[in-house]
Amino acid sequence: MACADYEFSFRSETGAIQAKQYSSSIRVLEDEIYELRQRMEQSYLEQKTFSSDIVIDLSRKLDIKINEYMRFMVRRNSLQ
Repeated sequence: MACADYEFSFRSETGAIQAKQYSSSIRVLEDEIYELRQRMEQSYLEQKTFSSDIVIDLSRKLDIKINEYMRFMVRRNSLQ
């Protein structure tokens, strides 16, 4: 029997796999963002300044992850 007999196609299956991969990747990014934010906040409390090298470095890493997350969301929304 052909795929059409079961009313599904490889294309929709691929879409489901991609959706699952996007969901997993987004979850990983959210976890990384949360962890970086926690580390940055803790570093600020220890350093007592936003201008310490440690806080600035963590802030930059956080910015990169947030931008990556936003690009992911734009791509995901364009596929829907």
